[in-house]
Amino acid sequence: MEIIRDRIRTKHFVGRAVSQTTMEDDFNVPDVKPDIEQMIEETGELKITEARANDGKIVIRGKLEFSVLYIGSSISRPMQKMCGSIPFEESMNMDGVTDKDDIKVSWDMEDLRTRMINSRKISVRSIVSFCVTASKTEEEEMAVDIKDGEDIYMLPKALDVSQIHSQKKDIVRIRREINVPAAKPNIMEIIWDQVMIGSLDIKVLDGRVNVRGDFDVFIMYASQEEKNPLQYFNHPLDFNESVDCAGAAEEMIGNVEVKMIAREFNVKENEDGELRKIEAEIVLELNMAVYEEKHIKILADVYSNRKKLEPVMKEMIFDNILMKNQSVIKLAQKIKIKNDQAKILQICQSDASVKMDRMEIMKNGIMVEGVVYAQILYIAADDKKPVNAIKGTIPFSHMIEIDGMKPQCSFEMLPVLEQVSSTMADSEEIDIKAELYLNTIVFEQTRTEMLSDIKVSALDYEALEAMPGIVGYVVHPGDTLWKLAKQFYTTKERIMSVNRLDSETLSPRQKLVIVKEDQSIV
Repeated sequence: MEIIRDRIRTKHFVGRAVSQTTMEDDFNVPDVKPDIEQMIEETGELKITEARANDGKIVIRGKLEFSVLYIGSSISRPMQKMCGSIPFEESMNMDGVTDKDDIKVSWDMEDLRTRMINSRKISVRSIVSFCVTASKTEEEEMAVDIKDGEDIYMLPKALDVSQIHSQKKDIVRIRREINVPAAKPNIMEIIWDQVMIGSLDIKVLDGRVNVRGDFDVFIMYASQEEKNPLQYFNHPLDFNESVDCAGAAEEMIGNVEVKMIAREFNVKENEDGELRKIEAEIVLELNMAVYEEKHIKILADVYSNRKKLEPVMKEMIFDNILMKNQSVIKLAQKIKIKNDQAKILQICQSDASVKMDRMEIMKNGIMVEGVVYAQILYIAADDKKPVNAIKGTIPFSHMIEIDGMKPQCSFEMLPVLEQVSSTMADSEEIDIKAELYLNTIVFEQTRTEMLSDIKVSALDYEALEAMPGIVGYVVHPGDTLWKLAKQFYTTKERIMSVNRLDSETLSPRQKLVIVKEDQSIV
């Protein structure tokens, strides 16, 4: 007798931990830069360099990288940029987590703030919230059949499994050339740049994962024009890239997080020797998990009327996909300039980020609350300070409806901002609109008993011989044909034949005649 086994890769949720920390530091203006007269805009990004788990604790290391746009004391080139970074190390407790678990870190930056201490020194401060989820990926071995087993009866059990097919990180480098618009002068120096992801379409294909989308690239630069040395333009970039994913198929389910982790813009000469070309490189990181929905049959029980078979059972715990959903929240808000700010002549660029304040499992769904931080760069009606920025917040609340949602379910949620746009209502007010996509995958914990081994021994022939050959039996709640056949040393088919049953379904108080298998077994 040989037990035929199959293997599946299962994943189940270990835990979630949240933490909030304040990152702040002071920075001196580099010697080569002019003094600061006014801070205009700041942007920041967290770079996670390590996320390590060990004995109930998770340690996250990285740095907060920031850039500041300011008006300097230089008359010839007033707009300036300075950059810096704040290293950090955050420790979080999580029961049951080990160094073998898969760790996933997401973060929200709450309203990055910069403040001028003096003309040569600034303060940078932000409150950062971390959300860490840990999951365990294991290979389970299951008994699915028995080979060369004489007179062995097997009870199959159907099982739907969301098998983790592959889990990996990869990067995509997108290189493009951007030409300065014909009506714009040559570039002397790039002062400020921003990249917003406009839309994303992610698909699992045969042997690969495909990512298609577009960027809105904003470039502000210094030109040699005396009357108008400050120039800017927007340029769209589309991309359609694939990364290898061995064995992937179109019917599989992908949960892919896309992050922009680096960008670089270098000014180059064109064919005429003029500085009118920009070589752009944008680097995306793909955190990919691909799941395969499998319908399998495992052995739930076995018996034989010729030998004693004792099944050795094992509990298997895994997470099945309950739902994969994309919710869209349309956001709109009016943002007004402060009383001391110059009026708006023209909008340059809109930027926005999301902070998730609450993600709570409710009955039949997930309640989500948060805020979108918006920042709009504009040309100001002030010749001495030609550029300014205004900030605003857009709160949101949304219920993602999910049938069958239970408190013990787990989920992963990826918020993505798309279609961020702004228009002037008047010289003092801006209408900003955006679409927030909540890409959510929900897992339901499944527990099942499976047969892992069989102990074989000889039958107690004396006890078997003492059993009557024919038994009259009244069905009890919970009885099945399999249970009765195993108990009375016969088969389901024999019980159905003797009692002329058309169905395997039994009813309480139903009367049956059960005939023991041919006495040759003894």
